[in-house]
Amino acid sequence: MATTTLLTLRREFASYLGYYWAVGMDGGAWSTTSDIGASNIAVSTELRDYGFDDFGEGGDGDDFFENWFAIFLGTNNAGKIRRVQAYDASAGQLTLTGTDLASETGSTDFEIHKYSPTLLRQCLNIARTKSYPLLHLPVARTLMTTQGQRRYEVPAAITERPIAIWLERGHDVTSYINNILSNPSFEDFTSGAPDSWTATTLDTAEETSTTTPINYAVRDSGSSVRLTSQTSSTGTLLQTISSPGTHSGQRISLSIWVYCLTASVVSTQLTINGTINLGTAADGGLHTGSGWEKLTHYEDMPVTVTSLTVGLSVLSTATDNTEFYADDALCVVGPLQEPSPQNREELRRWDYVPVVEGSTQRNHVVFPYPLPDHYLLRFEGSGYLSSVSADTDTMEIGAPQTDLLYRYAAEELYERIGMNTPDSDGNFDSRRTAHVRNEQARLQMHSLPRHNPKIKIPDWG
Repeated sequence: MATTTLLTLRREFASYLGYYWAVGMDGGAWSTTSDIGASNIAVSTELRDYGFDDFGEGGDGDDFFENWFAIFLGTNNAGKIRRVQAYDASAGQLTLTGTDLASETGSTDFEIHKYSPTLLRQCLNIARTKSYPLLHLPVARTLMTTQGQRRYEVPAAITERPIAIWLERGHDVTSYINNILSNPSFEDFTSGAPDSWTATTLDTAEETSTTTPINYAVRDSGSSVRLTSQTSSTGTLLQTISSPGTHSGQRISLSIWVYCLTASVVSTQLTINGTINLGTAADGGLHTGSGWEKLTHYEDMPVTVTSLTVGLSVLSTATDNTEFYADDALCVVGPLQEPSPQNREELRRWDYVPVVEGSTQRNHVVFPYPLPDHYLLRFEGSGYLSSVSADTDTMEIGAPQTDLLYRYAAEELYERIGMNTPDSDGNFDSRRTAHVRNEQARLQMHSLPRHNPKIKIPDWG
């Protein structure tokens, strides 16, 4: 799935708003040509080189950026926004309002915007919800079935009624012929440590299945591995692949089931020739904290492979002793698609019951028949695109879907500006708003495909 960072979204949105030539050099950012000191001055002769200079008499280009905004991307001033008080075109010098900037060592990148970068970000975040469901995030989440329970809460990541619900049985990864892992289902242990796996800064223990009551920390039957992170430490559970050179020039794909209730702490890890590659939310390799989830991750290895390890990593953002479990790991080399040896069937008879408990909406599905114990319910649906706050945050779309997003963001921007526009100028804002709405309709061809809910079968089950 394509992703676009807030940094790129902001610049491309500014381009659509018509002032791309002012944001930065060649579609990027301006760079200071004198180090920023503890002052309200920023100097870049790149501005002069790109035409923001005096054309005739001295000072005739000085008013151009007055009341515009500068956002800095430097080390000590990252994310700081200042309004431009004055511009000296002959020197490429911006005088900024507000408190002094922090001193920087070396060149610092910055952008110039006609509108507040904070406002642009807010409009982009609102646009991701206003454009729903034309722009959406395909979502799949799983819950464990419980004996005697017929009412299940729809995972919060799914915005509305699920598109489909599947009942998924466990699968035997040991019988999957192309699995290159040893002890993939964590059935063999020595002194509490899973055979063939190495834990670093991570405590391990064998977790065994029980029947009265059911131990839901074991994915299917037999055993899983219980893992405990150590406070403020990055831990790993890895398996070293023997004869890695035989896998050179190929794609390696990993899937592993992890049970965790803490979001954004556990991820997959593929280490190739000493280079660590961690799973991300975008590729399905970062746990969201919703119980049992299948983490997936692949990397291409076009170079000669001399060392190769695969497994799990606890991120440095873990602030406590996080407890989680792992089971049923599957790793293959060569195929371009991750293996999915699943045994499942679609459930075609259930009722969707949206409810509000207190101030929280907790949507449910109700099954009019019993479900087998210790299976997985896989919910498929759609959710909002992720909101962005830091420049490195991403939304899960790319061009041309971003073109549609910018039209919704522009609609929000023009509506806000229009609230403070005098009646004499109101026609201009009305024309701009009408224009972007027409473009929204024209660009709906770039909306993301979305499946319709399946027809329920009344006598199923």
